[in-house]
Amino acid sequence: MLIMLTPEIKTNLILKEIGIKRYSIRSSIDHSHKKSLHFYKKGHILALLDKPYENFVREQKDLLIAILSSTKIDNGKEVFKTIRYSSNNVLSSEFKEMHDLKMIIIFGDNSCDFDFKNEQIIAPKLSILLTNQHLKKELWIQIKQKLNI
Repeated sequence: MLIMLTPEIKTNLILKEIGIKRYSIRSSIDHSHKKSLHFYKKGHILALLDKPYENFVREQKDLLIAILSSTKIDNGKEVFKTIRYSSNNVLSSEFKEMHDLKMIIIFGDNSCDFDFKNEQIIAPKLSILLTNQHLKKELWIQIKQKLNI
């Protein structure tokens, strides 16, 4: 008697032979109630981002750095990080170290409702700023007004 192997069984056998598990075990940690906050900080400016800094293309990273450099208060350590949090208390403890902030620029859609008690500017996504000179100009005017440049 000849036994037919289905494509799924063949795939599982092949993957097993080369040492690849078809299914991975899920983490026991429940992240369903946690939110993510992505940020980039340089000097006295904090940029809240709509996705992790590492996921931006080179042109978007260059634009972000150029925007922060235009303020003249970007001297300092560069930090980019993603914080997973379930409450504003967790965020508060993360941002206690950032007492030297002069401005926060929020790029794109950001669901963070944390009160930073700093000057804030709401800006379009970096991908949109790259293609729209008028929006870049508006952002620059807001930065100049907030920092009295």
